[in-house]
Amino acid sequence: MTEALLQQNTECCTGNHSEHLCYLMSQGFHLSNEQEFRALIEDAEYRCDHCGHHAKSDANLCVPMHL
Repeated sequence: MTEALLQQNTECCTGNHSEHLCYLMSQGFHLSNEQEFRALIEDAEYRCDHCGHHAKSDANLCVPMHL
């Protein structure tokens, strides 16, 4: 998946795409803020049906599906 597609996910209609894992990872958040990133993904309860990332909160995914 290209970086441009991740930044402008047309399936994401929440208005909060900049808080979603696919966007955060495209910006290098997982590298520059490792502990904060781990807090978002530890004990994941949701998976994004668009990109496949897992997160603890559905608020951090574009198309969340409960695991």
